[in-house]
Amino acid sequence: MSGSPQPDRIAVRGARVHNLQGVDVDIPLRSLVGIAGVSGSGKSSLALGVLYAEGSRRYLEALSTYTRRRMSQAPHAAVDSVEHVPAALALRQRPGVPGVRSTFGTSTELLNVLRLMFSRLASHVCPNGHRVPPTIDVAAETPFACPVCGEHVHAPGAEALAFNSEGACPTCQGTGVVRTVDDATLVPDPSKTLDGGAVAPWQMFGFNVQPAGAGARRVRGRADASSTCAPSTRRRPCRCTSSTRRRSG
Repeated sequence: MSGSPQPDRIAVRGARVHNLQGVDVDIPLRSLVGIAGVSGSGKSSLALGVLYAEGSRRYLEALSTYTRRRMSQAPHAAVDSVEHVPAALALRQRPGVPGVRSTFGTSTELLNVLRLMFSRLASHVCPNGHRVPPTIDVAAETPFACPVCGEHVHAPGAEALAFNSEGACPTCQGTGVVRTVDDATLVPDPSKTLDGGAVAPWQMFGFNVQPAGAGARRVRGRADASSTCAPSTRRRPCRCTSSTRRRSG
């Protein structure tokens, strides 16, 4: 007996979100679809208020109760029916200004789902190197014993896998780059004095009062006291990025 045919379109019936007044529409699946129209015609209402709202809500309803509590809930869309809608992600029209740690995963909140999956469904390694199968004790944040050697395992929770919080590398703070002072750039000519322009950044506009400030603090006039000066930084990759590449390879 052959299986039922796979749906090839999303069927929206009776959409009544904002400017949509009982709209019926079929949207092809497995295709790149654009929604066009004049301003105020309901493009965003159809894309976000109906398709995204129903897709994300049904996806969240398939997760466990514990997981749903940790994620924002999507409301029901004002629509008679939506059939064959898949799980949905939304990239907003006006995204926030990205920070130094922003990625596609943080912008779409996909990282939240991945962190939960790796924390709850992954096999963890005990201190003696044995692989421990997934267990519900991870969700309860309770240490458990390795079935091979009996050693206690403290598996990382979802927050420990976030590079924006406690899971960040202590060396680079989750940016992947370490900034250090480049003495050669800071003091190109060590033979000069502070008053003679030894510290290169102090020659920039707005820093010309620094020599006077150094004199008030009784800093020696030779450039070998440059450790007290404003830093000129250089960047190098953090070890955490190279170790991550080695593990993934």
